Amino acid sequence: MGRKMSKTLGNVIDPLDTIKEFGTDALRFTLALGTAGQDLNLSTERLTSNKAFTNKLWNAGKFILQNLPNENDTSAWEEILSYKFDSEVTVVNLPLPECWVVSKLHLLIDSASASYDKFYFGEVGRETYDFFWADFADWYIEASKERLYQSGAGGKSVASVAQAVLLYTFENILKVLHPFMPFVTEELWQALPYRKHALIVSPWPETQLPRNTCSVKKFENFQALVRAIRNARAEYSVEPAKRISASVVANNEVIEYIAEEREVLALLSRLDLQNLHFTNSFPGNADQSVHLVAGEGLEAYLPLADMVDISAEVDRLSKRLSKMQKEYDGLIAKLNSPQV
Repeated sequence: MGRKMSKTLGNVIDPLDTIKEFGTDALRFTLALGTAGQDLNLSTERLTSNKAFTNKLWNAGKFILQNLPNENDTSAWEEILSYKFDSEVTVVNLPLPECWVVSKLHLLIDSASASYDKFYFGEVGRETYDFFWADFADWYIEASKERLYQSGAGGKSVASVAQAVLLYTFENILKVLHPFMPFVTEELWQALPYRKHALIVSPWPETQLPRNTCSVKKFENFQALVRAIRNARAEYSVEPAKRISASVVANNEVIEYIAEEREVLALLSRLDLQNLHFTNSFPGNADQSVHLVAGEGLEAYLPLADMVDISAEVDRLSKRLSKMQKEYDGLIAKLNSPQV
């Protein structure tokens, strides 16, 4: 739990030294995450974690800026700025990853606004931290790369939707975080194109904006599938760069929205897009595949031939079995030896 900070104990932390090492915003954010009325364990681990969060925020801003059009490209910017996310129709008609992240953002804004009104600053910080890192950075930014680098028919339009969602989501994250982290958020805000006013005088995000709970649920199923495939790859030590085949088994309704995002699924799971199949029944090679259950009514089959070198895997497991057998025999021998 830590010890109480006092001059007598000589364990007082100088905030100026802390700022020098971790940054002003990281210190402010760490202190704000505490629960009102309770002691705060001001540990180096927390400060380090929130410094990493600040760096993550900066890197996300850098990625978004690098993937926005040049400010002089007026036609591209007209298309991006034409997207508005304040109507039910607009949000529902977005592609699944975009609809999911915008819906989650609108839920965050409502929750953060309510918590700010009640002075539950720690709740705001934790919810925003989780949304930014776990949803926006880890999932949507990664999914957006497929849109941003897409070429061919419709590629530019798809990219502009992703750019609009990236910009919209990020600027609202900056607004929610600004009271906690005024310096880094203002710096990032000023770097965004077409900023007429400083962040500190910008209006607070609107509340009660539309969200689609059905799309949120669908994308959660999509995430479960990606996680299951990633876990299987890790368990079988598949090389990160290697793309593998997969068969996704589900009912027609689930297959429809999963297959529509096949490129994103292939990108996030490192699958071979040409050998990614969707079906209602077990694939013909099911008995020679790794079977994954991602959720109720959503399964996947990964051919073992893609996952492992069979002969090398047999050799590895045989050596492991031999080692475990020796350890077992040694333990049995100790148990059977006469007590001294």
